[in-house]
Amino acid sequence: MPRVAVLRHRFGLPSEPFVLEQARAFTRWEPVLLARDPFPPGLEGASLAAAGPLAVAAHTAGLGSGPMTALLRDLRVDAVLAHFGVEAACVLPATRRAGVPLATVFHGFDATTTTAALLRARTVSWATYARRRARLARQGELFLPVSEHLRTRLLERGFPPGRTRTHHLGLDLAKVPAAGDPEPRTVVHVGRLVPKKGHVHLLRALADLPGVRLTCVGDGPLRAELSALAAALGIGDRVEFAGRLDNASTLERIARAAVLCLPSTTAPSGDQEGLGQVLLEAGAMGRPVVASRHGGIPSAVVDGVTGLLVPEGDAPALAAALRRVLDDPAVAARLGSAAAGHVAEEFDVVRRTARLEELLDGLVRR
Repeated sequence: MPRVAVLRHRFGLPSEPFVLEQARAFTRWEPVLLARDPFPPGLEGASLAAAGPLAVAAHTAGLGSGPMTALLRDLRVDAVLAHFGVEAACVLPATRRAGVPLATVFHGFDATTTTAALLRARTVSWATYARRRARLARQGELFLPVSEHLRTRLLERGFPPGRTRTHHLGLDLAKVPAAGDPEPRTVVHVGRLVPKKGHVHLLRALADLPGVRLTCVGDGPLRAELSALAAALGIGDRVEFAGRLDNASTLERIARAAVLCLPSTTAPSGDQEGLGQVLLEAGAMGRPVVASRHGGIPSAVVDGVTGLLVPEGDAPALAAALRRVLDDPAVAARLGSAAAGHVAEEFDVVRRTARLEELLDGLVRR
């Protein structure tokens, strides 16, 4: 059985259950988790951290690939599957030296953020990515953006069309809890408290929806600003900032709500949504979705069929779409039922990972 190193610099982030869900769905390839940082309790794999802090620093800054090359050789892997372009750029020289093909999954910011913004972030690994993105496009064997929108952005940045294939990650349908009757007139938003997630527009929309309550799952630098805005709009008593929750608790919050809302917008850095995995989680539970027509979201939500899409940054349109779903149970039920069928048919992680294995097969047959 061929082996694939599934690379993420840091595993265990609550916002990224999809990485492990995909790894666990392999059947014909043996996945080996490969990290830069130490693994969290309960998760095992190979970590570059075992080679010491200098090896980690050199890998991150793009100043040395010897320890990672040795690790790849010791693991005897047949391919590397890097999640995010940042990881791919850092590991690229080691894969060349070890003679291992590299496949890269692009999730969002790594395909849409401008080079200038990557450098302004003053994050070492992002700077390495900014410097090596063109080299990655030339040398990487396979590029897997999670939506057609991201593929378009990558092609605009010079990635080769023949090696850049849209590939949806999928969702572990077995983990999705059975959703009973939701709490009436409730909305849930899941995402970091950052400009891209559109909280400002959702709060302004909520101000036009009397009696509707909102739960925001996630944390981030805008928490104080958003709390102040909710108070200024007179809706502070109807908004709960629940903070960052693990995936199981997040799914429970989605199951309780009548509708999930993701009104994402393009960040000043150019960062856009790759797909919006939470949209799939809500859809699998039969919950209707209201979101913005932004980034890769239309790959997950069929407007008027599995959810409602509105223009980016349009709070009145967002309020109108939410009102339509919250005020008409028949509309909510129709959208939710169609969403569940759509996710099961198009985004089942078992089917999607079987397709991924076929793509990896093509790398080792060259």
